[in-house]
Amino acid sequence: MFLAQLREELNRMGLAGRRARVLVGVSGGADSIALVHALKKIEQEVDIFVAAVHVNHQLRGEESEADEQHVKAFCEEWGIPCRTVRVNVGSLLEQKGGNKQAVARELRYDAFEETARAWRMDAVATAHHADDQLETVLMRLVRGTGVAGLAGIEPIRAWRGFQLIRPLLTFTKQELERYCQDAGLPTRLDSSNLLPDYTRNRLRMEVVPLLEAFNPHVQKAVCTLSDLVREEEKVWSELVEDALGKVLLERDDASFTLDVSSFLHLPIALQRRVVKLILSYLSQDDTFGVSLDAVEKVRKLVADGSSSSMFHLPGGIVAEREYEKVHMRKAERGAEHASQSGEIALSVPGTTCLPGFLGKIEVLESDVALHNVDLGRNAVVFDRDHLPFPLCVRARQSGDRMTCLGMDGRKKLKKVLMEAKVPKRQRDRVPVVTAGDEIIWIPGVKRSGVAPVTPKTTRFLYLIWEE
Repeated sequence: MFLAQLREELNRMGLAGRRARVLVGVSGGADSIALVHALKKIEQEVDIFVAAVHVNHQLRGEESEADEQHVKAFCEEWGIPCRTVRVNVGSLLEQKGGNKQAVARELRYDAFEETARAWRMDAVATAHHADDQLETVLMRLVRGTGVAGLAGIEPIRAWRGFQLIRPLLTFTKQELERYCQDAGLPTRLDSSNLLPDYTRNRLRMEVVPLLEAFNPHVQKAVCTLSDLVREEEKVWSELVEDALGKVLLERDDASFTLDVSSFLHLPIALQRRVVKLILSYLSQDDTFGVSLDAVEKVRKLVADGSSSSMFHLPGGIVAEREYEKVHMRKAERGAEHASQSGEIALSVPGTTCLPGFLGKIEVLESDVALHNVDLGRNAVVFDRDHLPFPLCVRARQSGDRMTCLGMDGRKKLKKVLMEAKVPKRQRDRVPVVTAGDEIIWIPGVKRSGVAPVTPKTTRFLYLIWEE
């Protein structure tokens, strides 16, 4: 049954019957082992050629080394050509900053591309499955998404000159594990998937079981929804391209200029989709997903009536209102650091990437205390009703002072950073979170005494810092 369904997926993708060369990303877990083994089993029947690539991120010490040896041995046993690539995630994090998972993904897909080119492959296959689809849709819902975000992971798309395919999206994690068990296939477990430090892991461990209690087949239900949305998005894409043509004044590889009046005459649904399309074109980083928050920031920039305003967006993009025109462009080289001279507004609620500050901040609002948020160096909670707005992030400035929780008076920010032993060379890259004119938090360092939670608090606002 499993193999028959996989054959149908390859037929739908147009890969069967033409000796397509398929490179499979293999981590050593049950998902990727099931995929590469099953593809090898039906290799001759569907007329494809199967090879494997394993990326060692060197993040889990001996466990990472054991994963690499496991994949090598497995592929050798089953006669599958295999290449292993070692990448240094830690080094790139030091150079560029950012999210560890995003950097690991960037290096992993670079290794996939390099191997695919070297071996002249036609497609790159990853082992994303129905549970991954559910988690992806949930993450987008939690962080804020438009309708298009419900389309989730695409089964097949053009990518860097290849086809990127996910032939297991119709299978659940349980089905893949059962396949490995029935076939007697040894698999590895990535211990980082069990840590509650990442949003995806928390959703998998805390939220998904609750949904399964209502519908044991919730994964399949969400996959069906994603398929429906994906088909409807094909119709929308034609409408959006037409709308973009009506509001566009100028365009080149690095910028778009829109007419404000024409843009505002579009229905709001088309406004959002036009902005999202432009941001997708301009994004410099293919790990950056265009969020609803970013779209709304641009749309409000156009609609607020201000003749001159500008802000930076994730993905190295600048949006600027100039009288009756709006410019969206790729930031100039080094602009991610230059953005520290200004303020970055935080999405409330939502997640805001902070170019130049080596991380991002997630903001959550709640009418009850959230016991699953681990308050400490990287998370704080405030009384939402006593917090001045807007919430912004900026770099430190000369003369900065803050009130510290549990202390009287105000302390120089320079002294706060010195007492926290923040290296001098890093102090300009430490995010300073402000509420109105008050400094309320230095992530990983100190929170202020502004708007503390009390027994009378009825609305809670959480700030979560992720390096």
